[in-house]
Amino acid sequence: MSVFKHFSLRLLLFFVIYSFFLSSCGNKDKKRFSFNNPHDYPISPLGVDESTQKEWKEKIGDYYTHLHQNAHFNGNVLVARKGNIIYSGSFGVKDLNSKDSLNINSVFQIASVSKTFTAMAIMGLVEKGKLDLHQPLEEIFEDFPYKGITVENLLTHRSGLPNYLSVTEKDWEHGGLKSNKELLNFFKENKPKPLGRPNRSFSYNNSNYALLALIIEQVSGMPYEEYMDKNIFKPLGMNDTYIFSAGHQNLPSKNLTKGYKIKNTEDAIVATDGIVGDKNIYSSIVDLLKWERANARASIFKQATLDSSVIGRSNEKRGVRNYGYGWRISQNQDFGKIVYHNGWWHGYTAAFARNPEDETVIIVLSNIYNKSTYKIQPVWDILYGVGAFSENSFTE
Repeated sequence: MSVFKHFSLRLLLFFVIYSFFLSSCGNKDKKRFSFNNPHDYPISPLGVDESTQKEWKEKIGDYYTHLHQNAHFNGNVLVARKGNIIYSGSFGVKDLNSKDSLNINSVFQIASVSKTFTAMAIMGLVEKGKLDLHQPLEEIFEDFPYKGITVENLLTHRSGLPNYLSVTEKDWEHGGLKSNKELLNFFKENKPKPLGRPNRSFSYNNSNYALLALIIEQVSGMPYEEYMDKNIFKPLGMNDTYIFSAGHQNLPSKNLTKGYKIKNTEDAIVATDGIVGDKNIYSSIVDLLKWERANARASIFKQATLDSSVIGRSNEKRGVRNYGYGWRISQNQDFGKIVYHNGWWHGYTAAFARNPEDETVIIVLSNIYNKSTYKIQPVWDILYGVGAFSENSFTE
């Protein structure tokens, strides 16, 4: 049997045993949490007594310790409710060469979780009356070759645009990092074939969020990095959050991790690494908790804007999975919805999932490629009971 098959069987066996453990032990004397039962609500800021909090912390810690020891998970984890930390932990190293240990302030590339920031920055401009969601892109970008695509189509992945990661591969094979403006010019000059007609169907596509970053620049008159820092990072006190781009390549080295792909090798930098909006935000679990707080309750955004962003507008699987403005949505008829986004880029993986009903959030960041980053279902089971929220393809 190959090492890979042996590892996969071990991991599968663990999840079977773990699920049995939760169902037979963790919930024997405890009813399932229900949002419709007022007696389930506040005993403490977390809504439960101290013994339950301790139990949660121990079980979550045991779960990630097992993943670290048996599934090679290397990263940071934070679980909180209403801003109160239930559990936080660091597992492994930030650099395979130095062997320096991770800490809660370690900084990771959050990959496509960056889309949540880009989307909310757009919504902030809409909120201020500086942008219209229904405005066509040909009114924003001169000589834009794809007609009838609106800002909202970009937000909801319903544009039909070609995927820049595919169509630029040969032309951009050499020549260094490319910028979002160079991407726009590539579309204008080469007019690659679109994937579909505007607003016909959902198709997850990084081109959408690369163009949204350009819209932020065009409307605000600032570089994307500067706008995000001034309007989101600094107001929220996100002091360990940065953006890497073609024009901003030097990130603070303090707490910065290195990303590794399969077999623990560093991935080569390519031209598209200069593109922002769809990826390239670096952050920590501590800073991302601040981001969750900003999306849970009105602070830098109005509540109506926050509520609008998590309404499903682009069904991936009708009635179950959806996409709002920068957020994936997994709908559960009995327990409400989980709002989330995951990411993967150059070995970095990220999971950011929240329950807006009671303001619970699970944040997992890893710098050595491993799909266990996305295996957060056991954490939901610990907090709410087995099956309260069922996992629906928590992958990139």
